[in-house]
Amino acid sequence: MSDRVTPPAEAARALRDIERLRAQGRASEQESRWVSVVFGVVIFAELAAPDFFGDDVRPWISLAVTALILVYTVMLRTPRGGALLGRPTRVRRSEISPRFARVAQLTIVAVVLLGFVGALFLPDHLFPYAGTVAGAVLGATLIIFGRGLQRGLNSLAMRGDGKDGMNGLAHGSR
Repeated sequence: MSDRVTPPAEAARALRDIERLRAQGRASEQESRWVSVVFGVVIFAELAAPDFFGDDVRPWISLAVTALILVYTVMLRTPRGGALLGRPTRVRRSEISPRFARVAQLTIVAVVLLGFVGALFLPDHLFPYAGTVAGAVLGATLIIFGRGLQRGLNSLAMRGDGKDGMNGLAHGSR
């Protein structure tokens, strides 16, 4: 460590460089386009298959989707897999707002619970080909808006310095 005093312009440049590198790291946390397309098609296939092939296909589709999710998770955990998925870097957990993480976890739990409640109490077929329509809407949403949605979620997750979460921005501390 040096005892020399850094001029303000040099310090400001160093801070800009650090922020630029952090922004590059955040920007690299996006999936490749093909990942959204694959998962959009899989969602459509899972919801539409029973309409065309009968209820006997549900267990097989569920196994295929589970296998795909496991492969995806393993790929995210390895450097080569992450690069193949379009994620050459990983953001440190300390960069993610704790408040965002709590809200995201509660939202996921709420959606899963709504799915279970809906599966128990809604009739099997609200109208003919309801699964196909729902699959087409959800799959197309993921394919068309997936990158924008991911960019927005990444932006929300990265607010704050990771310690204060989103409260740090609200109170002006940085």
